[in-house]
Amino acid sequence: MTASGRGRYAPPVKRLEVGRIRVCERCGRGAAELRGDDGEKLVVTLDPIRARQLAGPADGEEARCLTDVVLDRFAATGAEVSEVVLDVLDGRLGALVSLVGEREPEIVACTAEEGVALAVRGAVKLYATEDALAHGVVRPTNPSRPQTIH
Repeated sequence: MTASGRGRYAPPVKRLEVGRIRVCERCGRGAAELRGDDGEKLVVTLDPIRARQLAGPADGEEARCLTDVVLDRFAATGAEVSEVVLDVLDGRLGALVSLVGEREPEIVACTAEEGVALAVRGAVKLYATEDALAHGVVRPTNPSRPQTIH
């Protein structure tokens, strides 16, 4: 399944951009806030360590994160992540990663957290199906009060 609709059947998807990545100072949980063109806001829970890794640049001062190593290994084999689609898989928010390269294109399932990490670190387009948006869209109940991660 590709967001562009080539190949297998692809459900309608919406393009998302990373609004911000943060760690809640109150509870310590991390999250990636993703935004669509129509004002949708999808929040993907992140491990606090991964949230800190994704919030900052890959500057090489600390040990490299696994996501960077995986992207480098893909590139070394001629494969690349072409897009990430967030979808509901087995009743939970997950991700489908499209790999293209020397071999036949391949779709790989992973957690939503891993999909967001690949999209952020690989500067790859991120999409969400309508099911994913319905599963995890946050709508503020009081616009004057900031939303918390939990």
